[in-house]
Amino acid sequence: MTFRLNFTIASDRGLVRGNNEDSAYAGPNLLVLADGMGGHAAGEVASALMVEQLEKLDRDPGDNDMLALLGNYAEDANRQIARTIRERPETDGMGTTLTAVMFNGREVGLIHVGDSRGYRLREGKLTQLTVDDTFVQSLVDEGKLDPADVSSHPRKSLILKAYTGMPVDPTLAMLDVQPGDRLLLCSDGLSDPVTASTIEAALGQGDPAQAAKRLVELALRSGGPDNVTVVVADVLDERELSDVDKRHLPTEPVVGGALAGDAETPTHPDTSAGRAAALRRPATIPPNQAPREPEAAEMATGTDEDDDEESDPSRAGRWFALAAACLLILGLIGVAWWGYARLDDQYFVAVDGDDNFVVEQGADFSLFGRDLHTPMQRVCINEDGNLRYVDANTNADCSLFGTKDLPEPVRGSVESWGSGSYEEIVDRLQRLSDEALPVCVSPGEDREDSAERPEVNCRTVEEE
Repeated sequence: MTFRLNFTIASDRGLVRGNNEDSAYAGPNLLVLADGMGGHAAGEVASALMVEQLEKLDRDPGDNDMLALLGNYAEDANRQIARTIRERPETDGMGTTLTAVMFNGREVGLIHVGDSRGYRLREGKLTQLTVDDTFVQSLVDEGKLDPADVSSHPRKSLILKAYTGMPVDPTLAMLDVQPGDRLLLCSDGLSDPVTASTIEAALGQGDPAQAAKRLVELALRSGGPDNVTVVVADVLDERELSDVDKRHLPTEPVVGGALAGDAETPTHPDTSAGRAAALRRPATIPPNQAPREPEAAEMATGTDEDDDEESDPSRAGRWFALAAACLLILGLIGVAWWGYARLDDQYFVAVDGDDNFVVEQGADFSLFGRDLHTPMQRVCINEDGNLRYVDANTNADCSLFGTKDLPEPVRGSVESWGSGSYEEIVDRLQRLSDEALPVCVSPGEDREDSAERPEVNCRTVEEE
């Protein structure tokens, strides 16, 4: 028995993100979804490297071991990520998730790392094929967190596995498929804001293209907090297809997300979030609505200069406009002064040139070349993971806490914090310290695991 896939991709950068770091690929024998992470557009670099390597597997694997092929090609992509980081230091910290299936006409091989997901819709029932490699999922597995509370947990985005150039063990599995099955791969831009029951209902509507479009729309209507990308494919029995049906099945692969370019999409819904996203885009004036230069005839008033000012409506209108402009300027000055006064109540976390955290006071931007923030404190961490704060302008006689003390997948999480009160920043740093690497064993200490603990997976602590 031979099956075929009817596949499609839909993607949107969302209503909050400025660019799309997802990359996706769909072909007759391969479906891939990679969600990039890391600032300075490095996330889209990592996800594109992963997909461009795996797309070489889009061919009939015959009797070859599909899981071995998927694992080896993903590891090749991981080495490319490591090589890119070495050659381009500005991409340090980038990484990507991966969820992909390879199809041999009878069954599929699955590879999974991170929090992108794979689903199967069979006879109207949705089954999640992957398990998130996240901190909150580990709490669920240990019975410490109710699955219903995952979506509202403050650390739901903290992933424990990703392809960052460091070694990682993927989840590999063989899965059965049958005619009528519909497969879905998606980034967390869909699975986080949209419930499983809603995904189940929308995924079963129409053909793959219609279902994919509907899923993206649902993510956007739920606020579109992240890039959203979906790969949808139907499993079809080739013997039941007419010649016309076969001709309409896709034979050429398609790509989506970062690989397809960050083109403007018309899918943003008429919601408050959608309207807010539209306001962030620069307005354009159609050529036929461009302002015209006043013609000589229009500039002539046709009135005597000695006429009373009150009898000239245009002059009175100009006085009114001037008065309104003055009031507006005064209002803006008041708002600016109020905003400047509130800078003392705002804090955020920055990373200095040595990868150490610095608590900054003020707003994280500059105005007319002047920074609206000043470094206030540096953060010390001891052997037990407890934090202490010291003045940023003095030499710290302690072990400074920074991204170097965290596992690779956690290092980019600070970028999404934004600003807040001092209490909020301290609380976030304390929770982040719980993820710190274990303390390195000193050469002179007699510990059984001292020879086995790799230096890259531990941190050094100075005696205070």
